[in-house]
Amino acid sequence: MLKNCITERTDIMLIETESLPVLTEENYDYYEELAKSMSVEMGIPKELLISGIHFFFIDCWHKIDDKWFFFKEEEDELHFFNELLGEVISEYFGLDTVHYKVGKLIVGSSEPKIGVVSENFCSSDYKYTRIFDYPNFYRGYANDIQHLEKLRDLCASDEEFKLLFADFKKFMIRDFYTSQGDRTGSNFLFKEKNDGSEGKRLATLYDYENGFEVCPSDCLYNALIYQEMKERKLRRYFKRDAEYQESLEKLRDANMNAFLTEVEERHSILIPQDVKKFYIEADKRKKEIVKKNRLVKVLKPKCNKREIAS
Repeated sequence: MLKNCITERTDIMLIETESLPVLTEENYDYYEELAKSMSVEMGIPKELLISGIHFFFIDCWHKIDDKWFFFKEEEDELHFFNELLGEVISEYFGLDTVHYKVGKLIVGSSEPKIGVVSENFCSSDYKYTRIFDYPNFYRGYANDIQHLEKLRDLCASDEEFKLLFADFKKFMIRDFYTSQGDRTGSNFLFKEKNDGSEGKRLATLYDYENGFEVCPSDCLYNALIYQEMKERKLRRYFKRDAEYQESLEKLRDANMNAFLTEVEERHSILIPQDVKKFYIEADKRKKEIVKKNRLVKVLKPKCNKREIAS
């Protein structure tokens, strides 16, 4: 039970409201207009607030002291830990990430709901876009990692592409390590400064709920790529690229025990031993895939001429 993971020291962010918005076909136009105004105020693409009758997230946003917070209820224990652990792992790979607090939502007189809360990371100084916003580029996922090099078509200069591509290399290996199963086109964003002073980059990462669910998957997967790690050409490609090598080395050297301890200490919660075992075994399987397919370049030790002579 998730409530058994909460301690008396856990810092819980409490959100109270009398009711939550409910979308229907009859009031769809109202919420469509509300989403447009919220998008302008928050900087979030309108499509991440409402996009069709079955894609509605306005009810998850709560304005507190002029700041917007997203509450995600987590009935599944593993999903709760995936979110908190996902933040720590993104930091380890050097990626900008959403920051979570343990949250409790009380709606009227209903039973409290436990989940995670994050403050809106979007800024009105930036424009945020989804991969869906580039139909000439996005054709669904490709089975060739080199497809990512076509991100150049989205960039205004070679320098901009170099920085964006570097973001994606970390992003891909990070998501491979966690077997991120729902990195759809709505679950990552691009950002660029409105005044043009900063080019296109990968925006803050979010939504780690469905990590570690397809273990021991041996492929890279997101909305752009589906690439099996066992392919020889992928091994050669990775070994020629210093940035991919750096991220793969970080995967190889990752310390899941340290990640789990960080989550416990950061939020003053308890992670059950069976859950810890699950994550540690997932970590081992991913490292075994990297080792088996020889994805990390092994440097040969330099020979000492004197030792050879002797």
